Amino acid sequence: MARIFLSYVHDDQQRARLISAALERAGHSVWWDRQIKGGSQFSAEIETALADAERVVVLWSQRSVKSAWVRDEAAAGRDSGRLVPVTLDGTSPPLGFRQFQTIDLSRWAGRGRSGALNSLIQAVGAPETKAVTDKADSKAGRVTWQSTPRRWQFFVAMIAALLLLIGGGWWLRNPNSSEIPVVAVEPANGSPAAQQLARDLSLRLADLPTGDDAFQLISGPGRSDLVLQVGGSDRGQQLSRDLSLMAGKERWILWSANWQQPASQGATLPQQIAVEAQRAVSCAADALSYRREQIRQDTLKQYVSGCTGFDSAYGANQDNSATVKLFEQVVAKAPNFEAAWAKLIALEIDELWAVEDSSALQRKMASQIKKAQDLGLDFGELYAAKAVILSPSDFIGIFRAFDEGLRRHPDNALLYRWRGERWMYVGRMNDSVADVTHAVQLDPLSPANQQTLASAYAYAGNSEAGYAQLKKAEQLWPGAPTVISARYRLDLRFGDPREAKLLLQQPFEQGPLEAEQAAFIEARIDPSPSNIERSIAEDRKIYQQYPAFVAQIVQTLGQFGRKDEVLDILLHYSGGEQSGLAAEVLFRPALKDVWRDPRSMAAAAHLGLLQYWKATGNWPDFCSDPTLPYNCKKEASKYRI
Repeated sequence: MARIFLSYVHDDQQRARLISAALERAGHSVWWDRQIKGGSQFSAEIETALADAERVVVLWSQRSVKSAWVRDEAAAGRDSGRLVPVTLDGTSPPLGFRQFQTIDLSRWAGRGRSGALNSLIQAVGAPETKAVTDKADSKAGRVTWQSTPRRWQFFVAMIAALLLLIGGGWWLRNPNSSEIPVVAVEPANGSPAAQQLARDLSLRLADLPTGDDAFQLISGPGRSDLVLQVGGSDRGQQLSRDLSLMAGKERWILWSANWQQPASQGATLPQQIAVEAQRAVSCAADALSYRREQIRQDTLKQYVSGCTGFDSAYGANQDNSATVKLFEQVVAKAPNFEAAWAKLIALEIDELWAVEDSSALQRKMASQIKKAQDLGLDFGELYAAKAVILSPSDFIGIFRAFDEGLRRHPDNALLYRWRGERWMYVGRMNDSVADVTHAVQLDPLSPANQQTLASAYAYAGNSEAGYAQLKKAEQLWPGAPTVISARYRLDLRFGDPREAKLLLQQPFEQGPLEAEQAAFIEARIDPSPSNIERSIAEDRKIYQQYPAFVAQIVQTLGQFGRKDEVLDILLHYSGGEQSGLAAEVLFRPALKDVWRDPRSMAAAAHLGLLQYWKATGNWPDFCSDPTLPYNCKKEASKYRI
């Protein structure tokens, strides 16, 4: 039985009464201010009850977050490690209390045992003591607390520990299992330089826009689940920094990184270290919250290593096969570990656009979907996988899969980003920006989310906003391949082509389209007739060799005002089931004049776009342009689907 102090505001009194009753039925003793007798000193009795409580349950609501009393009581619980936060109406806790996992009772009507109520009862702790009232105490109305001996727990724990050691397994356990992981930041040694690095890292971690409360950060000594240890040296003109993430009493190293950088470029280094540290800790927090099976130490290290930077190369034409294999090994050893499955499938979705035999990868993903479902797993990335293994021209089925995933997993940032990218295929550029913006809000430290939003702005016709967003991404992830690739794409199509020419020298920008893009850059630098024709000729080589791939040729033709040639290509496109892939670039600014021609509706019918627009009513953004010389729906009615 736990002694519970219930903190709330008067307007939430009825909800507080129901929660108090539920906790008491579960065997706990609850104190709330309705128990104060007349004549008592109000604040003194509250302070006494607060000091005596084993748990401080705070009921956050739109009203209570404004209450100084509730904030003070919550602070007392937080600072002593006794806080159990609850939201009554979905309201987020105020600043200073968002590092704690908040139990959502907004849907609990006061009857029955919902999953959220069970979480609250578990969070305040299983009964560990019992109340014994003797005759004298009963008359006085006092309760004396006595510990209940539980020797059997000791023996069970010893046997479990022995089996764990024999099996070579390792299971991270949060000492405060009702709360989120606690992370300490420490200097690698006692030098003033290391101590300053630790202080700086703590401050920067606290200021990062994480989008969630994955862990609680403490500075200095204290009980923690994870430890970030930072050190380094400054030798002449070279900076060296070391960072390690450790866990357990033995301080096993889960992840480590080293940075070597010229002092002249050191201004961004502290922020870069903080961002990667946050990602590593968040990845480790995935494992801390995982309980379905034991995870060996080496398996956990594999997961954290792959998870920390798994999306830093998104869309950068890099080979992710080694990281894919790493996550395959993790799920083979821990088959119920949803977080590892999610990272594996996310990487494979990115690989679909780079591998030569995408159909083989799609078949592999279909098998993985079945295996995950047979295990009873359900996570957002599964629905994205269901979408991408469909025919690219099945726009209705693709969006149905994404919509179902978001209904079941409304906080999945990757689903929002992927659906945002798919909106571009059907001309819903504003919806694309909105979805990717939401992805960034949910996971603002993801370099893939950051760069995708920059691209979405530019492709929607707002390159100024795209570059502003790109600058934010570069500040968070300087040097990340995915961010450099985004800079290259924006410079290639919208910005300074001379900058794009320099970036084309990056190894991960060189590939099968290098010669064509180099010619396009020269034509943008000097748009002479000969340069333009040379650029188009290079693109035609690719188009003739791979008729299904039209992205390069139509953008180049559109850039240089060759609308009729674009329409001719689209009207005679023979991509079959892959025709949907042709839509990826069709609604970017370079193709704007194509859609001002009513013949574009015939092309849309040929590509399967018109069927989607008619069936869903999700007409492309350009149809709302008051200067469009025709009516989309009227023109579309001429074509039978």
